[in-house]
Amino acid sequence: MNFPIRRAGRVAFAFAAALAASTMLAPVHAQDARITLAQADLQKRADQLLKGITAGGGKVKYAGVEKGDGKDGLVITGLEITGPDNKTVTIERVEVRDYDWDNSEQPTHLDVRIRKLVVPPASLDKEVSELGVTSLTINADFAYALDDGKKTFEISGIVIDVVELGELKLSLKLAGIASGDLKGVLGGNSGNDAATKLLAQLTIVGATISFKDKSLTQRLIAADAKKKGISEADAKKKMLEDLAEQKKQAQDDATKEVLDLAVKFLNAPGVIELAANPAAPANVMAAFMAVMGSPGTLKEMLGLTIAVK
Repeated sequence: MNFPIRRAGRVAFAFAAALAASTMLAPVHAQDARITLAQADLQKRADQLLKGITAGGGKVKYAGVEKGDGKDGLVITGLEITGPDNKTVTIERVEVRDYDWDNSEQPTHLDVRIRKLVVPPASLDKEVSELGVTSLTINADFAYALDDGKKTFEISGIVIDVVELGELKLSLKLAGIASGDLKGVLGGNSGNDAATKLLAQLTIVGATISFKDKSLTQRLIAADAKKKGISEADAKKKMLEDLAEQKKQAQDDATKEVLDLAVKFLNAPGVIELAANPAAPANVMAAFMAVMGSPGTLKEMLGLTIAVK
């Protein structure tokens, strides 16, 4: 029951990952050469950071750029981004707190905050509009670091807060990966072989993901009721009956536990959290194989816990 969060999250995540395109800033008329140089450097970094959108056929403009906190800090304000589909979003403020400027196309570390990314009615997906949402306001934080020496990739925090629907949080630590591995997967002629090799050596050290409901569950129930021409109470009752039937057909305790938690969350939406704390780093490829087999095996392998609060 979180597809609108995924859709909204894609807007924020795609922006943070590629972050958009050429600047439309007016020239800065500074009081002295030192300030002019500093502003020119900031604008150059903004251009460096925001080049992905126009490369993909989109357009971007923004109102201003200024120095942020720390040596790598940058603040961009008043952004308006239009995609190739002519759908537009606006962003009040982007704060770059840390960034690998020497490798901007494939940064080994970044820490970016997005504030008030607004998706207007005309740019909403149909599925989101059907939830009775007239616009979306998204605040997001992204922070990760790739350590070639330790061969670890750590997402210290991804937060996507869709104000009207709910908040998604993610942290993740992987081992057995270096920047050279990513280059082999993302480029070159050995894409599939490189990806298979990476999965074989990649391990999960730990992970947490949580979703805090604000109105999404109730909106999904209301939308389902409207679609079927029944009351919201009957729509919710039918969902609960479907979950009960799935539990009867479940072949293992792990699946039954998940279904019980789904019932609990549907009856009292709050926060649902999944955590992976394997006793030892768990191989990613083996985890994929476990998904196809027994959920119980996957739960044991990753030390999975799921809770509804």
